[in-house]
Amino acid sequence: MKANQTSFSGKKIFISGGSTGIGKGLALEFAKNGASIVILARSKKTLEETVKELRTVGPQDAIYDFAVADVSDISQVNMAAQKTLRTLNGLDLLVCNSGYAKVGKVNDLEESDFRNLMDINFFGHVNVIRAFQDHFIKQNSGDIVLISSMLATFSIYGYGAYSASKFAITGFAQSLRQEMMLHNVRVKIFLPPTTETPGLVKENRDKPDLVKEIEMGSALNATHSVEKVSKAFLSWFPKKRFIGYATWDSWLQYFLVRHFPEWTLLLADGELKSAQKRLDRRKADDLQ
Repeated sequence: MKANQTSFSGKKIFISGGSTGIGKGLALEFAKNGASIVILARSKKTLEETVKELRTVGPQDAIYDFAVADVSDISQVNMAAQKTLRTLNGLDLLVCNSGYAKVGKVNDLEESDFRNLMDINFFGHVNVIRAFQDHFIKQNSGDIVLISSMLATFSIYGYGAYSASKFAITGFAQSLRQEMMLHNVRVKIFLPPTTETPGLVKENRDKPDLVKEIEMGSALNATHSVEKVSKAFLSWFPKKRFIGYATWDSWLQYFLVRHFPEWTLLLADGELKSAQKRLDRRKADDLQ
């Protein structure tokens, strides 16, 4: 089923990490389709700007608001949830989208990098879901979607800390799915590919050269627009499938990892070695 102008009419939606990137893209698509939305992030200024955009694309009778909170702070998240339920007078769809990437070799990263990634990417989802869980249980209906990453299916050089936080989301979501199905609440997980977001720009600033070289030479690392990923989400969401993908190359990656795991490792190893050779050649040329 494709999203249309009435798909989400009257629906009440909350999106964490909703002021920029994929979260903002989803909020705009939901607004175009008639939903009332509350978005959450840490920057009040960015939230205000996004809410203004939502009001320009959505119907006049819909509600658009924001809550300021750090998803790693349970007390802030609980207050944001209470505000959201009052503002929207309920909730139909919870989208957990907060997250960021820090790339580097295991021995180059600080211990704090590992902990911060888990605090935001994993515990941020857990905190938000726990803040709204009682509401969904009492309501006996609704949907919860956890946004993860294609790097939750297969990790490569430099992404050990980041992927660990994303793999954790998958395990949590699988268990939560069974818990909430007994309350008639659907839980799903969406795995975006590399997407053109402000977060990606920030990630690329200090990304190791070898990681950049691997990604440039990979057959499965195309970069996609926020709009494309957001529209794919809306197309997938009504379907029964637990796991959602935005693009054909994402589906192919998941298929290969699931059915040919050892071959996929060999493919990734080949890309790593080729990238290292290209990098070494360039460095040698620069010295001549």
